[in-house]
Amino acid sequence: MSEDSKAILNKLKELNKKKSLSIFLPSLGKKSKFLPFTLKQQKTILSSMPSDASGLMNFNNTFNTIIVENSEEELDLNSLTTFDRTSIILSFRSSTVGNVYENEDGKVNVNNVIKKIAEYDYKDLFEEKEISLKDLSVKVKVPDLNYDSTINNQISKKLTKKTSTQEIVSELYTSEILKYINEVTIEDTTVNLRNMNYYDKLELVEQLPGNFVKKILSFIQSIKQIETDLTTIDGVSVDVSNDLFS
Repeated sequence: MSEDSKAILNKLKELNKKKSLSIFLPSLGKKSKFLPFTLKQQKTILSSMPSDASGLMNFNNTFNTIIVENSEEELDLNSLTTFDRTSIILSFRSSTVGNVYENEDGKVNVNNVIKKIAEYDYKDLFEEKEISLKDLSVKVKVPDLNYDSTINNQISKKLTKKTSTQEIVSELYTSEILKYINEVTIEDTTVNLRNMNYYDKLELVEQLPGNFVKKILSFIQSIKQIETDLTTIDGVSVDVSNDLFS
């Protein structure tokens, strides 16, 4: 690269810093500054358009990386959740592609969704909770983005071009449950899943009784419903995926 090109590149980086976005992060309860979404990052998102059921997982992993790259402050992914990622994704979408989102159900102003996310009362939502059934209990919590990435990376290693759609869906289903469970206790024995390797904790979770898993799924679905409600306005739900940037 020539000296002039390097100079232009440095000036562009300085220009981006002057145009930083102030984005509300629900988990922290405050706004944080981020560098603008770049063409290179948009290209990365578009080049990884989903070809199978694991597409959304790959999109989320890519954005977890972008969050770290673009943060102007020292943000730890351990302190952020999927709610923060959604807020960041929609803010980048509004500033890059535009604030009008349209699907078969109608149109939505993305800025109104961002405002809805910022105004929601998240009291106790991110606190750890206990689910019990007789001598069995688990501690569950909305997963942080670091753990989310860790689990996603493990799944990616298991999937190949020969993996069927049914197998992918099955892996994603189990791993989603896994992300929310921090501890498992049976009688007086407790294990911390976050400290276990992926395959060991996967084997443990797969042995949980179906009626108990149903209670865990009820908790997860309640979180997912809040996410859906926050990204829905007048019956139009925003699909937070690669399509937002196409």
